[in-house]
Amino acid sequence: MKGLRLVGAMVLLMAMAPAAPAQGKQHDDRALRIIARSEAQHVRSRRNLLKILQAHPQFLIELQTIAARLKTEPAWLLNVMASESLFDPSARNPLPGQTASGLLQFIERTAQSMGTTTVAIRRLNPIDQLRLVERYFTPFRGRLNSLANVYLAVFRGFMVEGGETTVVAPLNQTSKEQRVYLLNRWLDLDGDNRITKGELALAALTIGRFQPVVPNVSPPSGSLKPTHLSTSTGRPFKPHRTRSIYIRSSN
Repeated sequence: MKGLRLVGAMVLLMAMAPAAPAQGKQHDDRALRIIARSEAQHVRSRRNLLKILQAHPQFLIELQTIAARLKTEPAWLLNVMASESLFDPSARNPLPGQTASGLLQFIERTAQSMGTTTVAIRRLNPIDQLRLVERYFTPFRGRLNSLANVYLAVFRGFMVEGGETTVVAPLNQTSKEQRVYLLNRWLDLDGDNRITKGELALAALTIGRFQPVVPNVSPPSGSLKPTHLSTSTGRPFKPHRTRSIYIRSSN
C-alpha cells in the first residue's frame, strides 16, 4: 500500500465488476458513497490538523522523532490518526457503551494499561497524546513496516501479521466478533461482510492522504514541503489547494 495514490484507490473502488446490471448499480452507488464520505472526512481532518499546528507548531517535528524511534513512517501514523479521530484530540466514539478517545481512539482498558483514563486522554494536548501513541506502538517496534501494519496494530492490537487479503474482522462467527465487524462496518469497502488488512490501509489513505517522500525525488508541484505545512511560495496551507501532505521519511 505504500505507493498507492488516491486516484488509484478511487479507480479500485469503482472497478468492482458487476454480475448483473442491478448489482452493478448497487456497487457503483456504494463506491460513490465511499468516495463522498472519505472526501468529507479528509476535509474535516485537514482543518483539525491545521488547528493543532497553529496551537502546537512542534507537533510534526515531535511526530517525526517518535516515528524514527518506532522505525516507521510518520505519514503512516498521520493517516491512522486521521482515520481514527480526524485529528480531533478530544474525540470520543459516540456509540453507546464505547469509550474510544483521543487522536488514536484508545479504549478505556488500553488507557488504564498505560496508567491513564480516556477522560484524561481527551484533556491532554496533542503533543502529550503523541507520547501515549509512542508508548502504545513501542511493543510493535520493528514490525510497523507498512500502513496496513500500523493500522492493524491499532485496530486489533494482538495481531499485525498477514497480507493485504488477511481478514481482520470478523475473525469467527461469535457474537463478539460480529459486534467488532458491525462497529467498524464502514471499513468494509467492498461490502463482502468482512474487513481485510488491505481495506484498513486503503480507508486510512483515502482519509489522511499523507505519503512518505521518496528519497531524492522532489514532491509534485503544489504539494507541501516535507517538514511543515506550507506551500513552495511560503504561503499558509489551505485544505482545498492540495489533496496530499508529503512527510519526509524517518528511515
